[in-house]
Amino acid sequence: MASELHEIGKEFYLLRSGEKFLHRNIYIKRFVGTHGESVNMLMDPGTAVDYPVLSKTLKELIGGIKNVHAIFLSHQDPDVSSNIMAILASAPKAVILASEDTWRLISMYGIPEKRFKSVESFKFDVLRIKKTGHYIQFIPAKYCHFVGATMFYDFESKVIFTGDFLGGVDTREGSGIYADEESWEGISLFHQIYMPSKKALQIAVDKIGLLSKTPEVIAPQHGDVIKGELVYDFLSRIASLDVGLDAAEWEEDKLSTLMVALNGFLDMIKNLYPDIHQGLISSLSKSQEFTPSIRVSGDTIVQIKILPQDAIYHFWKELVNVSDEDTLSELRGLFASSLSNFGIESPDFIIKESGTTENDSEESFIA
Repeated sequence: MASELHEIGKEFYLLRSGEKFLHRNIYIKRFVGTHGESVNMLMDPGTAVDYPVLSKTLKELIGGIKNVHAIFLSHQDPDVSSNIMAILASAPKAVILASEDTWRLISMYGIPEKRFKSVESFKFDVLRIKKTGHYIQFIPAKYCHFVGATMFYDFESKVIFTGDFLGGVDTREGSGIYADEESWEGISLFHQIYMPSKKALQIAVDKIGLLSKTPEVIAPQHGDVIKGELVYDFLSRIASLDVGLDAAEWEEDKLSTLMVALNGFLDMIKNLYPDIHQGLISSLSKSQEFTPSIRVSGDTIVQIKILPQDAIYHFWKELVNVSDEDTLSELRGLFASSLSNFGIESPDFIIKESGTTENDSEESFIA
C-alpha cells in the first residue's frame, strides 16, 4: 500500500493503496476542538495488507492506532473491514459506527456488541461530537451496492465519504488522486458491474441533495476523489446510468451479438496482425485482474458485463494502446466492417477516420 497521505479537506485525510487498476481508499478525519481536544475517526480501514502502512501513518498523524476513537464502516465487504479486529485490539477506546445491516455481518468477526453503535440510533442521522462540538451526518445509500450501505458527511470539511457509491476503477492517465473527465469511464464500469439498478443510484443522489450544505468533495472507497464542478456533473450522470438489472433486461441479446462480432474481429487480426492480436489479448487479460468488464479465456471473449457502447469503447481503447498509427488506420476500417456485419453501428470515434458512414451499416441495435 502506498504510504503518502493526502489532505482532501480540513483535517480529512486519504491513505491510498498502490494497486494499478482498483485503488482502495482509507480515510482519516481529525476533529479538533477550540482548546486542542481531538477525536479521531477511521473510515473503511481496509485489510491485513493495509495494516502496516496504516499503523505507521496513524503513528505520525495522531500518535498511533491507540488514539483512534471511532471507526466508520460504509458496509461489510472484507476489502473495507477485514482488519477491524486488529485495529480494535490496539485501539481500546474505539467504537464502530455502521448500519444495523452491516453490523449483522461484521459481528461474525467476533466483535463485542458493546463496541458497536448503529447509525440508526442517532436522531435524524446527525451526530454531535460532544468533545469537540463538530457535527457529522450519516446518509443511507441503500443497495449501493448493499442494503445497509451508508455514507458519511463531515460538515466542517464539506467532504462526503460515499463508500462504494461513486467509486471507480482506474481509467485516468497520469498520477494524482483527483478525478478528471477520464475518471468517468472507470466510475461507469464499476457501477455497471456492481450496482443493482438505476433507481438505487437515483435515491442515493437525492439523499445527497437533501444535505443542508452541498458537499465540495466526494471521497469514494475506490478510485479518484471528486471535487469542484465534477461533484455536480458526476452526480447528475450517475443518476441516469443504466446499471445492473436495468441494463441486463434489455441488453442480453445485444451483448451476445457484440461478443460474436468482437471475436470475429479477433480471429481476423490473428492472421493479419499476429503481434497486435497477442498484445490486445494480453491487454484485455490484464484489465481483468479485478472483476473484468470484458472477460477473456485463451484468445476468446467469453463474457461482457457492461453496456454494448461502453464495451466497444473499452475494446477499441485497448486496441489503440497496442497498435502503431499506420496499422491503426487499417484496423479502424476492419473493425467498423466487423461491427457492420452484425448490424452494429460504429461509434463516431471509429467512423470519422475510417470513411464508414451510418448509411453503410444495417439497422443498428445500439442507440
